[in-house]
Amino acid sequence: MMIATQPAPFTADSIKDYFGFASHWISTRPGERIHYLDEGPADAAAVILVHGSALGITAAANFYLTIPALVQAGYRVLAPDLYGYGWTETPPDVTPWRPNHVDLIVRLMDRLGVARAWLIGNSLGGMVTADLAIQHPDRVLGNIVIGTGGALWQHGARFAPNQTSRGEAAPYSRELVRRSMLHLVHNPAAVTDKLVEFRVKMAERPHAYERHVESTRKREEIKKLAPFDPARAAQCQVPTLFIYGREDRVNPPEDALAGAEAFPNADMILLGHCGHWTMIERADDFNHFMLNFLKGHSARIKAAAGQEPAATA
Repeated sequence: MMIATQPAPFTADSIKDYFGFASHWISTRPGERIHYLDEGPADAAAVILVHGSALGITAAANFYLTIPALVQAGYRVLAPDLYGYGWTETPPDVTPWRPNHVDLIVRLMDRLGVARAWLIGNSLGGMVTADLAIQHPDRVLGNIVIGTGGALWQHGARFAPNQTSRGEAAPYSRELVRRSMLHLVHNPAAVTDKLVEFRVKMAERPHAYERHVESTRKREEIKKLAPFDPARAAQCQVPTLFIYGREDRVNPPEDALAGAEAFPNADMILLGHCGHWTMIERADDFNHFMLNFLKGHSARIKAAAGQEPAATA
């Protein structure tokens, strides 16, 4: 006689089953429990990955193809779930928006004894890492922004940037999760059934969808209260690399160009046949450019001593 077995409960430890990464937890203030990944040698140079804001997102689901490449290259990878996202438990007095996301990263670095780190941020994460580099340049070795870092092109972009995630005001459905993911890619094959399954399970945890809606609202609110400041970016000497998909439907590539022009030591790479997820849809190419930046290219994009940037009209 066959005995039916109950499926294993879906918990933070399920990340191991889906992506092969172990969960870690840390608290830096009362009522907080930060969930993060910690892969690679503990004494190696640290790379901090900061995820985006789509429905059901986590650090693991955003960077599951990035982390192995970094670990294989000898780096330590730290990838937290931000306030309002993933498995991180947010204190009741902490708003899940960009200033507190920056604070979370700095608190995590302090608690783990990481003086300086490389940063890689996708979408919302790119805005967080750009802000962190501006505010704490002494803590940042270099910054890779996947998509926009918050800067907006002012001279007639191909289309206006999205102001919200896909359908967050609509009633929740599993199809909503898949549709929101398809909006982020050029090639639908990049949205695998396994990835959708994980994101659906994340979105269907108790109160998870409500947290997503609130976090999305706060994400847009802080854009108006504290927009990207080109003048402050112009003073930031942190080497920065923007990697963007030509077919990105979330923000026009011109926004990445605006960011690359705002930071004095910045390069930009545009990948064709690719949407918002360059680190997934063009993973091999993204990893190549990422490791090239970490291994020395970041030093080559700095201006020589005494060299002044060209004047702009």
